[in-house]
Order: sequence, then structure tokens, then C-alpha cells
Amino acid sequence: MTQPAAVADAIVPTTGRRLALPPGPIFHLQRADDARHELGAFRAWAGYKDLGAEGATDGLARFQHVVSFGPTSVSGRTGVHCHLAHVHIVIPTSGRGVFSYDGVVTEAVPGTVIVQHGGTVHDQFDYSYAPASEAETRATPVRLEPAPADATPESFGFLELFVPEKIADVEIIPPDEVTAADQASAWDHPYHAVGAWFAVQAASAPEAAYGPVLGHPGLEARDAGTWAPSGALVATWIIRPTSGAAGEPVRLARPGETGGLEILFMASGDARFERADGDAFSLAAGDCLVATAGLAGAPRRPSPDMRLLRIFISSRAELLRERTPAEIERLIALGPRIITRREPRPDGDTRPVNYLHETA
Repeated sequence: MTQPAAVADAIVPTTGRRLALPPGPIFHLQRADDARHELGAFRAWAGYKDLGAEGATDGLARFQHVVSFGPTSVSGRTGVHCHLAHVHIVIPTSGRGVFSYDGVVTEAVPGTVIVQHGGTVHDQFDYSYAPASEAETRATPVRLEPAPADATPESFGFLELFVPEKIADVEIIPPDEVTAADQASAWDHPYHAVGAWFAVQAASAPEAAYGPVLGHPGLEARDAGTWAPSGALVATWIIRPTSGAAGEPVRLARPGETGGLEILFMASGDARFERADGDAFSLAAGDCLVATAGLAGAPRRPSPDMRLLRIFISSRAELLRERTPAEIERLIALGPRIITRREPRPDGDTRPVNYLHETA
């Protein structure tokens, strides 16, 4: 089944300012207690903690931690929608969420890394919630690896990266109007991020194996596989103390890249660092550093439980543009009229996410 665009002016070009980092070296260290989860910033039942990237990068990136503060049975689903960004990466950190990405049901649990890629139509229709006080929910543990089998129930939480900060969040079908056919549908529209695609890396995938970090014998890392599907804009690694992992050696850099930006988020444990200028600093659980790439160096004397997320954003992100407020308002107003094709997936359909766009 196909569905043509409902209006002739459904194409809204991106004409806003070109993204640009502030001049000079960036070194913005936000401690765990410097910010808190704010309820209802986007979804009424969710708490959003700004980890400092928006201000440090002049809006080039948004990096946040999100936790569910209510159960699906009360708060409901998100509805079918899309986020029109150049890059969108989701890293589950606690509990369990269930999404329909372009009609494909996908479980999101710690250890999984999801490149939604700007534009994938989706619907979060189930998410775990562990009844607790607001303070206890804000303190939900952050995991970058699968939870142990005997772990206590946790509210669904995830880290989320957008490039840029300002994006259009477009609702296709409101939460209370989503049908089974809607949830199982594939969608297409003109706003998919150029050169990017949807990807999921499970912790059990062969390519997710940890390997020794080249040049740092006390460390091993997992390449989370975000570079290619993000259109060669964002690379992601999970770093921990060496445990004898037998995977291929890992280089914490992308060949040919100069400049750029890195985000270091300490999910658990702690470590010392020495800046390129010789100054030392430490990161503890919940701390987040946004810095010019290469300025922070690699972790030293990591605690045994250290789990460090390292995100590298290519300097080529500064060639991109953000949408103007008027363009965002226009896209939000268009809503479902941005959709050019829709096709409910039959039972057992194995076609990939965004196949309508890929075959257009």
C-alpha cells in the first residue's frame, strides 16, 4: 500500500545556521550532581538530564540521560513519530523498553546500542518502571553491559545523542490512536539523514566483542558500531579495564579524522586522566566531559568496575546546518503529511528497517 504526500509543500529545506563549535579548545566537565532529571521536558512520564553538551558545543549536539518515572499502563505509549536529526543514537542503560522501528519490534536493554538515524519512524509502546520515589528513580543505575540475571527490576533508562540540539519532533499518529496496523507499518518520508541508516548492535553480536586497546595495555574496548550507520559522523566505544578479552585490537580513533569533539561519560567506577597540556583530572560515576578531541587522553588507574562511554563527533559535523524555528514549526504542523508512503508489514516480514526509503 502506498500513500502519496498530502500537500504539495511537504518539502521543508534546512536553511538554518551552519553548525560551529565555540572557538578555542573545549573542556566542559559536568559532575554527576551538577544537573538533575527534569520531568516532562518532552514526555510527561520521563525525566531528562542534560549532560552538558548543548552549552559546551553551542548547540552542535545534545547528550542526555532519560529515565521512565511512570509505568506504561498509566503513562501510555509515545505514539508514532520521528525525530528529524542528522544523528540520533540511543544507548539503553537500565530496565527494558520495547519499540516499533518502521514496523519492526525491537527490544532495548542495557548492552544494546541503537542508531535510530535521523528520521526513522518509531513508537515506544512498552517500558519498565520500578515503583520508587523520584529521588530513587533519578538514582537508577547506569549500565553499558547486560544486567545480571539476578538484578532487581529497574525503570527503563537510556543515554541519547542528537546532532544537532535543535530538531523537529514530528508526530505521525497520536498515542491514543495507534492501531496494530500502525505499529506494524513501514513508512517513508523525504527527511531521512543523508548517508545514514538504522542499525542495532546487541551485546552478543560478534562485532560487539571487547578487544585490547592499542597503545593502552591496561584497557579493552568495544566498538559500538555507530560510525558507518551515522554517515561517518559519530563513533562510539565502551571502555573498561582489561579482563583478557580475545577480540580484535581496538583503536580509539577513526583513520583520517582530525579535530572533532569527544564526549566521555563515566557510567560506573572512576579513573584518572591527564590532559594534553599536562593537567590531571578524574571522572567518577555520572560525570560527563565534553572536550576537543584528544585533549582528555585515555583513562589511567581505572577502578575495576569502570565503564566509560567515549563518543567521537567528526569535525565534518560543522559542515551541517540546523533547522530554523520556523522550519521546525512548519514540520510539526505538517505532522503525518510528511509521509509519502506507508506499507503494513505482513506477519514474518524480514525486510529491513526503512526498506521503503531504501527502495524509493
